[in-house]
Amino acid sequence: MRILIASDSFEPKIDGVSETAGVLVRALSRRGHDVTVVAPRPGGTRTDYAANARVVRLPSAPLPLYPEVRVAYRFAALRRAIEVYRPEAAIILTTGTIGLNAARLLPASTRIVHIYTTDMPAYLEAYRAGFLVPGFDAVLRWLARRSVATLCPTDVVRDDLVGRKLDRLDVWGRGVDTALFRPDRASSEMRERLTGGEPDRPLVLYVGRLAREKRILDLLEATRRLRHARFALVGDGPQRQELERLFPPDRTVFTGFLRGVPLAEAFASADVFAFPSDTDTFAQVVLQAMASGTPPVVAQHTAPAQFVPHDVAGLHAPARSPREFAAAIGQLLDDRTLRARLSAGAVDAAQSRSWEALIDRLEGLLAGHVAVAGDEDGYSGSGGSTPSGRSTANTLSVIETSP
Repeated sequence: MRILIASDSFEPKIDGVSETAGVLVRALSRRGHDVTVVAPRPGGTRTDYAANARVVRLPSAPLPLYPEVRVAYRFAALRRAIEVYRPEAAIILTTGTIGLNAARLLPASTRIVHIYTTDMPAYLEAYRAGFLVPGFDAVLRWLARRSVATLCPTDVVRDDLVGRKLDRLDVWGRGVDTALFRPDRASSEMRERLTGGEPDRPLVLYVGRLAREKRILDLLEATRRLRHARFALVGDGPQRQELERLFPPDRTVFTGFLRGVPLAEAFASADVFAFPSDTDTFAQVVLQAMASGTPPVVAQHTAPAQFVPHDVAGLHAPARSPREFAAAIGQLLDDRTLRARLSAGAVDAAQSRSWEALIDRLEGLLAGHVAVAGDEDGYSGSGGSTPSGRSTANTLSVIETSP
């Protein structure tokens, strides 16, 4: 099957969307599919793709308020890729300019699966752009009508999208590489680094983007209450300078991005993983921490809380409540027996998350062998209408500009 993957985030960028895209291109190409990825330029080069996988890069520019995010603005190469490679099916991984233009330009007969990866309304609210949410919801509804399925990472996300009047929704979670992320990756050298040279101190770890929507400032209360602990923040982003200014420098280490074995060592070398975000649609870093045997503290009633059973594989704390989040972290640090029990439970829970089963399901949707719940009438393949109600053939255009 000829498959196009459209993503506004892709390697070498480090985030959950990019990681999912990399997993998909490698898994689908290994299964013999002809895979074309359309992603922003600039980008790195990877040599571990199969011969039947290719990456098409589009001109892009950094988003002013968030320079780590690249926004594509010219789509001639996307049109050519569609004309030359003639995809029979497509995966839309993002609702940025690449994802939406791919959905607009693909023939109506192309089976599209939209994998919902980013809670854009929450991000818009976090960056004081909530007035854009109604328009974005209209775009989401258009994309849902254009797709054979919108795949949500958790039930929490699906319920939110039901409230936004989307249909053809199904739950499609995420897997974890348990060969990479495992407890025996714990490293005395990495712990020395993450604790600032005090490896005997309790270690609290955060991994992810350093950005406002992640609510990392909620962890400041933990640094005040748990003065015996050390804190390591792995990642980078627009909030890094502010965090470096506010977090106690003698008890906090900022590493920048880590990937591969060093990242796995960081997860396995910590005592507790703290993830206060309430905007993530899944948070693969939480699953990676669990596979590494590091029990997480996550916000209640969020997507990560769905796959972290409370008091079994980690602890839940009320979202946006720094004091209670700090108390949960302290409880884990102070109780070795509890920490050991939740560590074992976290590993067990992560072991059940298989990428292969998820790829099987996705493959069936792309090929038309599997129906999605709520699509009793079948999918005709037509594009439906755009948010304004007009035909999708010539609307929902995104302006192309010269470089």
